[in-house]
Amino acid sequence: MKVGELEYFFDTAVFPALSLSAQAIIESDSFIDDLDMKIDDYLQFSLVHGVELPDEILDATETEVRSAWDPELYERTLGWIAKHREKNQAAVA
Repeated sequence: MKVGELEYFFDTAVFPALSLSAQAIIESDSFIDDLDMKIDDYLQFSLVHGVELPDEILDATETEVRSAWDPELYERTLGWIAKHREKNQAAVA
């Protein structure tokens, strides 16, 4: 999955489920064309607002992060992915 496809998923499947304040922050990321921060914010706010992300999306996002990501966000973004994986595993158990 390419980064544009990830962005499309988050924009269409996750954005509507977030609070207006979270949406405003994500829109500001789009406005300044900071895709790495936008995806990081989607991961954070979807966790906070209880939006479940499929493992396929987490896998694709992790692949993208590990291949080319803002060095300042690298560990933080991987942390959000790990928290989503923990949540998904707890839901299955």
